[in-house]
Amino acid sequence: MISIAIASFKEPKTIGRAIDSILNQNLKDYELIVSSPDKITQKIVERYIQKNKKISLIKDKGLGKPAALNLIFKKARGEVLILTDGDVYSSKDSIKYLLESINNSKGTGAVTSRVVSTNSKESMFGFWAYLLTESFHRMRLNEQREAKNVICSGYLYAIRTGIISSLPEDVLADDAYISFLIQKKGFRTLYEPKAEVYVKYPTTLPDWIRQKKRTAARFYQLKKMFKISKTASLTEEAKSTLWIFTKLENFKELFWFLLLIFMKSYIWARVFLDVRLWKRSFKNNWERVESTK
Repeated sequence: MISIAIASFKEPKTIGRAIDSILNQNLKDYELIVSSPDKITQKIVERYIQKNKKISLIKDKGLGKPAALNLIFKKARGEVLILTDGDVYSSKDSIKYLLESINNSKGTGAVTSRVVSTNSKESMFGFWAYLLTESFHRMRLNEQREAKNVICSGYLYAIRTGIISSLPEDVLADDAYISFLIQKKGFRTLYEPKAEVYVKYPTTLPDWIRQKKRTAARFYQLKKMFKISKTASLTEEAKSTLWIFTKLENFKELFWFLLLIFMKSYIWARVFLDVRLWKRSFKNNWERVESTK
């Protein structure tokens, strides 16, 4: 048996699609757990429960995703736990590919999926989303070829139940924390590119900054929790940046690319000032991103 869990918060417009993308896969022995603190999302989930008894609902208290995941860890009964979000949807057979990878690779504790942007490349933010998702795809493929562990994406990944029992409720990046903890316990974390998850990225500058600040701030938090170095990651990012530069097709894309480099530099500088100089709480780096819903 496997457990599949969707963590959701005020996502009535997307939770149905997320659930359908799970139910439409060829799965037999499974349970689907949905966590949500808000009534408007809960009502939609309850309608699904009336039609499918494999679905259950956790009415969490809205204390954040790590707290919701802790409740999911206690409830999940499967040998493998698939984690995903309420504002994304999975490709057909994505779970099958994750299960094949985690079951066929000895010593594997987690397997992550390939993130695919649903934004149009014709807009600047859509182009940025495409560049960054393709960059992460190449980074993970390179790490896989070099037999290195990868950092899982919280949008869709599989973990063996029992390895992780709880998370600190103030952790900014639950997926990265889980990845490092699994590795620390001696298990491998792998990448399965055939398992795709479709994600809408921010479409406004304030939302883009909110999301990227949280991503950058997680490094400083995880550095305090685990002995990690940014050097290897920066090397891979530099290689990916060079690859992206070779794929630019016109002056508009070149301009957007240069603006992306500037904005990423701004984000890192801003987070450095927030965390290292002004000693602001990590909690201040989490803000809801509305335009991805």
